Amino acid sequence: MYSPSELELVGAIIGDGHIHAKPPKYYFGLTGNKVTDREYFAKLSALISSVWNKNARVFESSGGLRIRVYSKKIVHKLINDFSIPFNAGKCYSVKIPGVFLKDYSKSKHIIRGIADTDGSVFVSDKPGAMDYPSLEITTVSKELAENIWEILIKNGFRVARIRKSRSRLSKSDAYKVCLYGKANLKKWIEEIGFSNPHKYLKAVSFL
Repeated sequence: MYSPSELELVGAIIGDGHIHAKPPKYYFGLTGNKVTDREYFAKLSALISSVWNKNARVFESSGGLRIRVYSKKIVHKLINDFSIPFNAGKCYSVKIPGVFLKDYSKSKHIIRGIADTDGSVFVSDKPGAMDYPSLEITTVSKELAENIWEILIKNGFRVARIRKSRSRLSKSDAYKVCLYGKANLKKWIEEIGFSNPHKYLKAVSFL
C-alpha cells in the first residue's frame, strides 16, 4: 500500500524529476526555482527521508535548486511500481500509472505533486471579470495532460479543453490543463491542495 506522502513524491518526480538507471549509477533527482521553491524543497527533502529513509540534500547547481538521491532500490520501485520512464525522453512519455487513474483517493496526491512542480497559479483579466484566478498544469507529455484532465473532470472540476502550444524557444509542443475561477480553485485547495508553500499562498490570496 502506498501512503499519500509517497504518492505525492511520485507526482513531484512525474512533474519535474528525472531518473538515471545506467549501471553502475542509479539515482533520481528533482529541479526547482532557487527563489520560489526553497521552502518546498526543504519539505521534499524531509518527505524523502520519512518515506524512503534516504538523505536528500538540497543544493544549488546551474542556477537552480537540486535534489539527487542515489538508490538502486528506489529507482527500481519508481520504474517498476509506478511505470515512470527513465534516462532520456522521460518528459515526453510520462503518465499517471494506470492502477491509480480510477482511484481519486490516490490519484489526487499524485496530481498535487505534479501541480507543486509543473503547475502555476495566477490571475488574468477577462471580459466582465477582473483578477480572474487560473490554475494551469503544463507538460510536454500529451498522455499525462489527458490523464490529469480526465481525473479532474470525473471528480467534478470544470476543466477547459487541453491547450496545445509551443513557445519560440521550444522545439516541442506543450499541453496545458487549465482550471478557471474561484469555485474551481477553492475546490482544488479543499480536495487536492498544494504542498509548495509559494503556490499555496498565491492560490489562497486569489480567493
